[in-house]
Amino acid sequence: MKKSLLVRSDPDVLTWLPSYFEVGLGYSRLNSGALLAAPSLAGLISMVSGTLLSDRLSAKGWPTRAVRIVFPALCAFIGGAVLFIVPIITTPLAAVISIGYGIGAVVLPLANAAVSQICPPAQTAGTLGVFLALMAMGGLVGPYVTGLIVDAASDPGLGYATAFRIMGIVSGVCAVLAIVLADPDRDKQLVRGKASV
Repeated sequence: MKKSLLVRSDPDVLTWLPSYFEVGLGYSRLNSGALLAAPSLAGLISMVSGTLLSDRLSAKGWPTRAVRIVFPALCAFIGGAVLFIVPIITTPLAAVISIGYGIGAVVLPLANAAVSQICPPAQTAGTLGVFLALMAMGGLVGPYVTGLIVDAASDPGLGYATAFRIMGIVSGVCAVLAIVLADPDRDKQLVRGKASV
């Protein structure tokens, strides 16, 4: 069995990073595990600080679309761009990956806040449940697809590089689509209007 198949059994994208560090870049197993701490910590800091900043800007009267859509979408775009260039970065790799994951992680809590704002109160819990289930599917599909990409590559390092680039492109495209299409205030009016009919 190829070592790269190990990524298929993991439900979270971050769990295949140690395999990338070890198989793709040649770090020891101990150092690979240690390098994983940096992106995880960066994601945690990003989610907490991004939520606090969003709440403060909302309290100061900033438009909901700016703080719940444009701000996190720009973060996702920047994170995607950073992940796209990961294969050409040699040092400091852990810092670069941490920036890519950390900046993009701000989307998670702010997307939940946007969904909560749009839904009528009686439907918020059910809608958030479906939304979180859809997000969790990414944790199932992503590692499997990454495993397919790595297995299809001539070299595991090249496979992981391709996976990073695909993640960066998908993140960037989705960020642009969110900026163009999403508007919580408009969508709230549409949903409430349909509910009253």
